[in-house]
Amino acid sequence: MNISTKILLIDDEVDFTELLAANLEESGYVVRQINDPTKALETARTFKPDICIIDLVMPRMDGGDVVSALKGDSALAAIPVLMLTALVEEDPTNPGELQMKGGLPFVSKTSDLEVIINAVKTQLGHR
Repeated sequence: MNISTKILLIDDEVDFTELLAANLEESGYVVRQINDPTKALETARTFKPDICIIDLVMPRMDGGDVVSALKGDSALAAIPVLMLTALVEEDPTNPGELQMKGGLPFVSKTSDLEVIINAVKTQLGHR
């Protein structure tokens, strides 16, 4: 991992976002967190993240809408995305395995930090 790898974390749950951001920062990542998905595009343009971690279910604009907005912007379209969701549990038969839903990689919000970090590394390797 490059110490200057920048992650844009987009999730409406402030407590969860702060906890995940703190853990990712302890792991050496530079993290910018936003809790209003309507500000995701503007923040991504200025922050220029290496990867975006996006909650699937949020008010006003869900994770799918955020991904569509990012992919619709030519300057941001190549940024890898990792979806987070509380709607699914980690697959007990393949713990830590990156799963796909609707063509997007996702991990459960209940996953261990190591699982999330490994998913980030996997997505960064797919650029």
